[in-house]
Amino acid sequence: MFRLAVLTAAILLSACTQNPPAKEAVGPWGKSAANAAAANATDAAKSKATTVAKDAATNAVDPSLLAFATQSVKLDDQAQAQVKLLLPQAVTAKTIVITGYCNRKEIGNAKAAAMARANNAKKELVNLGVSASKIKVKVVTDEPRHAAKIDFPA
Repeated sequence: MFRLAVLTAAILLSACTQNPPAKEAVGPWGKSAANAAAANATDAAKSKATTVAKDAATNAVDPSLLAFATQSVKLDDQAQAQVKLLLPQAVTAKTIVITGYCNRKEIGNAKAAAMARANNAKKELVNLGVSASKIKVKVVTDEPRHAAKIDFPA
């Protein structure tokens, strides 16, 4: 019986030496699959950062465009400052149109988010003394932006 156990152990151990350990899966450019996934996540983060930077640059050129984070409907400090810059125009304007934007490809309830963004911009103007009766709110969900735009039509 002892000889049978030793023989079985020897056979099992010899089988292990014949099978080399599995190598890590290699993706494109010789990277492992885990490294490739991490690189893709980093690329996605860079793309999102580029989009945010473009929105910030647009805001510097167009103060009537209030940028929002993808998952946010609150006005940040920069957006509140932009609304204050628009206050002289808002007070003298006959009508104001605030368009709330939300990308429906990124957010499930895009219409509600766009409406909340526009209403928060409206609320900020009203808190600063602009008459609520001259402010019209609308939404757009088919453009890839997360913002609110304050317009003063003639």
